[in-house]
Parts: sequence; structure tokens; C-alpha cells
Amino acid sequence: MNWKIFFKHNKLSFSVLSVFFLITLTVIYFFLIYVEKREGVVLNDPFLNLFNSYDVSIPLFILTYGGTVFGVVNALKKPSLAILTAITYMLVLWLRMICMYLTPLEPPEHIIPLRDFILESTFYSGNVNLKDLFFSGHTASMFLFYITNDNKKIKYIYLLVTLLVASFVLVQHAHYTIDVLVAPVMVWFAYKIANNLKAVFFKF
Repeated sequence: MNWKIFFKHNKLSFSVLSVFFLITLTVIYFFLIYVEKREGVVLNDPFLNLFNSYDVSIPLFILTYGGTVFGVVNALKKPSLAILTAITYMLVLWLRMICMYLTPLEPPEHIIPLRDFILESTFYSGNVNLKDLFFSGHTASMFLFYITNDNKKIKYIYLLVTLLVASFVLVQHAHYTIDVLVAPVMVWFAYKIANNLKAVFFKF
């Protein structure tokens, strides 16, 4: 199905999804401001205690945004994949907000702040955010493109990228180990719900 045929049968559903997507982005913008002002607890992470933190912001930035741009462009080739990716991503954002709200955390003791100039100029309100921890958004984003993709070669590439991104955020002590381990589980959960929502509200 191409986009012309898709819009012929799914105008209303697409419009509703777009509204909810924009609402989600607006809510998380203000939510992250709230999270940074809130006091939390520092976890004792035995794994992070095994090694010193190192700044790998640049390779992490390249991997994350390179993977995101390619994933979005690839998804837009197929309406079905694009809708599934969008719904999954939106649900992941809500799951992150719920998890962060329920688990107020301070960053790891030896964190080297991730410099993400795109997020800093948008959702981070010009600040370097440190407390958007549980669970890892970087890891979740790459695993999202792995789990939603139907091309085996691309899936394997995203699995490798996910492992690299997860490793980098830990090397930089930008997340606790649990943040990284839980991220794929939450994405899988969001993906399952997104598949059901897509089947109910969209015609392919």
C-alpha cells in the first residue's frame, strides 16, 4: 500500500494519531523540566563501579541520530511500518514518563553528561538534562527500530547499534545498568500494544 491509498482509507485515524503524537511531545517537554527539578536517590550500581566513566558523547550522538534518521526514512517508505513505528514511539515516551515519575533518581555518581545539542535545543529547554534516567531513551530508540523492522539485514544492524548505544551510555555513566536492561523490555511491551492499536484503528 502506498501513501495515496493509505490516506484514502485512514484520514481520520491518521489525524487522531497526529494530534495524540503532538500532545505527547508537548507533555514530555514539560515533564522533563519537572523531572530535573525533583530530588531523587542515587543508586549503588555494582556494574558501573567496575570502571571509570569516559566521554563517548560524539560516537553516541552519531550512532543515535544516524540510526534515527535512517530508521525514519526507511519507515516512511511503507505506511504500515511508519504507523507502527510512530505508535510504538509514542507509547515508549508515555512509558518513560510513567517510569520516571515512579522512580525519582539522581544521576550516577561519576556521570559525564551526554551532550546532545538537538535535545538541548528542543526538549531539554537549553539545559543539559541528567535525571531522565529510568529507562534509557537512547537504548529504547535504537531497539524500537530493531523490533519494528521487517527487513532481516536492517534488524541485525539495529541490534548491533542498540548494543553499542547501550554500552556507550554505560561507559559514560549516563545511565544506571537497570535503565539500559529495562529499555528493550519496555519497547517490546509498547510494540505489542502498538500492533493491536494499528490493527484496530487503521486499514491496510
